[in-house]
Amino acid sequence: MLGKKLNRRAKRGVAALLTGALVAAWGWALMELNLGQGLRSISYDLPFLFQQNPPPEEVVLVYLDEFSHQELQQPLTQPLDRRYHARMIDRLRQAGAQQVVFDILFYDSYPEPDAVFAEAMRAHGNVVLAGEIVRSEVTGGVNESLLLATPDLRRAAAGWGLTDIPIDTDGVIRSVQHSIETPFGIRPSLSARAYQGYVRSDSREPQPISQRLLDYYGPRGTLTGYSYSAVLDPERLPDTVFEDKVVLVGARQQAGLADAGKDTFPTPHTLLTRELMPGVEIQGTLLANLIQHKQLEAVTARSNLVLIIASALLFALLGCLLTPIRGLPLSLAAALLVAVVGIWMHRQQGTIYLWTIPSFGQLPLAVISSLIAHYVIEYAARWKLRQAFKSYMSDEQARQIDEDEVSLELGGKEVEATILFSDLAGFTSMSEGLPPQSVSKALIAYFESATAGILDNHGTIIKYVGDAVMATWGAPLAVDREADRAIDAAIQMQLASRQPISLETEEGIREQVLETRIGINSGTGLAGNLGSKRRFDYSVIGDTTNTAARLEGLNKMLGTSILVSQAALSKCSAPERYVTREMGCYVLKGKRTGIVVHEVLGHQGEAGGLIRQRSESYLSNYQQGLAAFRQGDWVAAQAKLNRALGAHDRLEQDPAAQLILTTMQRFDHTPPNSENWHGEIVLDSK
Repeated sequence: MLGKKLNRRAKRGVAALLTGALVAAWGWALMELNLGQGLRSISYDLPFLFQQNPPPEEVVLVYLDEFSHQELQQPLTQPLDRRYHARMIDRLRQAGAQQVVFDILFYDSYPEPDAVFAEAMRAHGNVVLAGEIVRSEVTGGVNESLLLATPDLRRAAAGWGLTDIPIDTDGVIRSVQHSIETPFGIRPSLSARAYQGYVRSDSREPQPISQRLLDYYGPRGTLTGYSYSAVLDPERLPDTVFEDKVVLVGARQQAGLADAGKDTFPTPHTLLTRELMPGVEIQGTLLANLIQHKQLEAVTARSNLVLIIASALLFALLGCLLTPIRGLPLSLAAALLVAVVGIWMHRQQGTIYLWTIPSFGQLPLAVISSLIAHYVIEYAARWKLRQAFKSYMSDEQARQIDEDEVSLELGGKEVEATILFSDLAGFTSMSEGLPPQSVSKALIAYFESATAGILDNHGTIIKYVGDAVMATWGAPLAVDREADRAIDAAIQMQLASRQPISLETEEGIREQVLETRIGINSGTGLAGNLGSKRRFDYSVIGDTTNTAARLEGLNKMLGTSILVSQAALSKCSAPERYVTREMGCYVLKGKRTGIVVHEVLGHQGEAGGLIRQRSESYLSNYQQGLAAFRQGDWVAAQAKLNRALGAHDRLEQDPAAQLILTTMQRFDHTPPNSENWHGEIVLDSK
């Protein structure tokens, strides 16, 4: 009995070392690689929600908002008349403001208003203007230039600084760059330039600027701010509000406000408030940090690595050497302690370390690994593990693969199969402006309908690639009427995509129809495990697969939804079941010979089952025009195709006829003088 206990303890010790090494490696990956970017950001963001430090009273914001435009009777779609800015400077000068900073670009010239504006800036003596770096793509790289106020305005101002701030991939501004490298040398940021002017006006020595991270004071509206039109009226705001203050003037975004643009950003508080912070408040926060000498700094990578390794070993020892009933609560307590200390150091000491990696990233892996170690050590049930692997495929598929003796070894064999490729039309443009949750919802809805259509018709899903689906009939399992089933699956997928889904956008709920494009081809291919010894990857490759993928892409060019090759249609046991039209003979990109392509419109005799309604007049003229094009009678072809376009309800939805007309124009309306002319259209793009 003692021997068994010692043996079990030794195994737990080995498990603890292995778990510690695994969890430490995972922590290092989260610290160094992109997959840990979210956790690293939370280390910075989350502590702001627990404690807010009061901002300095020296900084006051003036918001140029929609209300001010209306009160001043200025159009929302045009910049504010600069004579109002002159009035603003005079008002603030009379109120005793030390400095005025404009977070607004004045790059356009308006001679008369600019003269009044410049005179007001000279009278004040401490006005700072904004500039920014403009980047444009050119051949061979990116061109950078400075977008600054007009020369007359810059000469009247005390100085200028750049508004450019590093923005993380999630849109949150966390890091600070007070000296900005431009093609014209190092230039100060707007906040750094304002700070220099502030300390000089206050007769103080400027402190060295070493700040690297932005220290937020709170959510949007934390800094003291007033509406632009209210500031212009001395009766609405007393002079004491601005006396000895630094006043930042900038836009607060509203619909249709020309001065605002898109100058709003998420902050750590956006997670709770759902509000974006105006750029002028970001600039005010930067300036307030400098005035208060805020030094929110991250610890070194070595210090973070020490924390990650120590946490991994602690979690592994608690999880593997103790029973789960005791080890799990202690591991949770240790992770909570790391989090509490991390938040306290952030808010009280101004020090940031990656406490979220141990607390949120390493702990779950350590718990799972230790539980697995306990299970393996205590029960050692290999047959249960083998059973668990079967959950990756259905019992029926596993049974058929076993009975049919399908080889899963590396390599493959030649098979006859039907290949289907599908993807979402316009997915990239549809995704723009959508939050990740909505993009995920759209993809899941699309994959659900695609999966149902394929599996309901006895197909095999080979892989999902981005927003594309590849499926086969005939490999790895033999299927009767495989081409019919592939077309039936395509029609089912198209009909399912008619149902719109509700997606959440920044503007509200949007009803979105997920239009699907499908290409189908039949022929021979190499099927089998075409991965590696370390990763199984069953697939079907070859010209048949490539052609199916090209047909899926050809839908976009022809304005169709389902395209099948002549080979696939010929393989159907009952092609008369489908409403189809011949689209023509195309030499696909990368091919030397053409193939005849057909559009599938739906099932015969099922009005509600048609994907697209085509009038008989349109179909007749299109087919006659296509026949004349093939025979070289291009005069008749042009006449028939133009009639087809006239019979079509919406010209832009059927570019197939236009493509044939364009091909004739390319040959100057004269058919090639060749006995081998069969009306092939050569495509130079996918």
